[in-house]
Amino acid sequence: MEKKEIIKVLDNLDKFIVKGTVKKGRGRNKEYDEITILKMLVLLTLAKISYRGAKGFLEGNGEYIEYLGLKTIPSFQTLSRRARQLPLHEIVQKATTLFTDAEGLERKEVAVDSFRE
Repeated sequence: MEKKEIIKVLDNLDKFIVKGTVKKGRGRNKEYDEITILKMLVLLTLAKISYRGAKGFLEGNGEYIEYLGLKTIPSFQTLSRRARQLPLHEIVQKATTLFTDAEGLERKEVAVDSFRE
């Protein structure tokens, strides 16, 4: 997938998550918000990069760092932990109901698989 297409997909993700849906727990404040984590996870999936390879991939593709507004790149442990905290069922339900391209193209059914091969 080309970078332009990946950015278009990432732009549409704002529609699928409600801010503040991750429960506040004990401990320090989160450095990365839900939208940023979700976009990073989708970006890594589209680019076929593992969580462990995220740092090297993002360092080599600075435009993604700028797009996501990152000051630092999260570790693979942070990505993994935060992925488990996202309301994936809610996001998948919204994504599978209807996904319309930014240009208003026809209705497309989408399936999201949260497992990796």
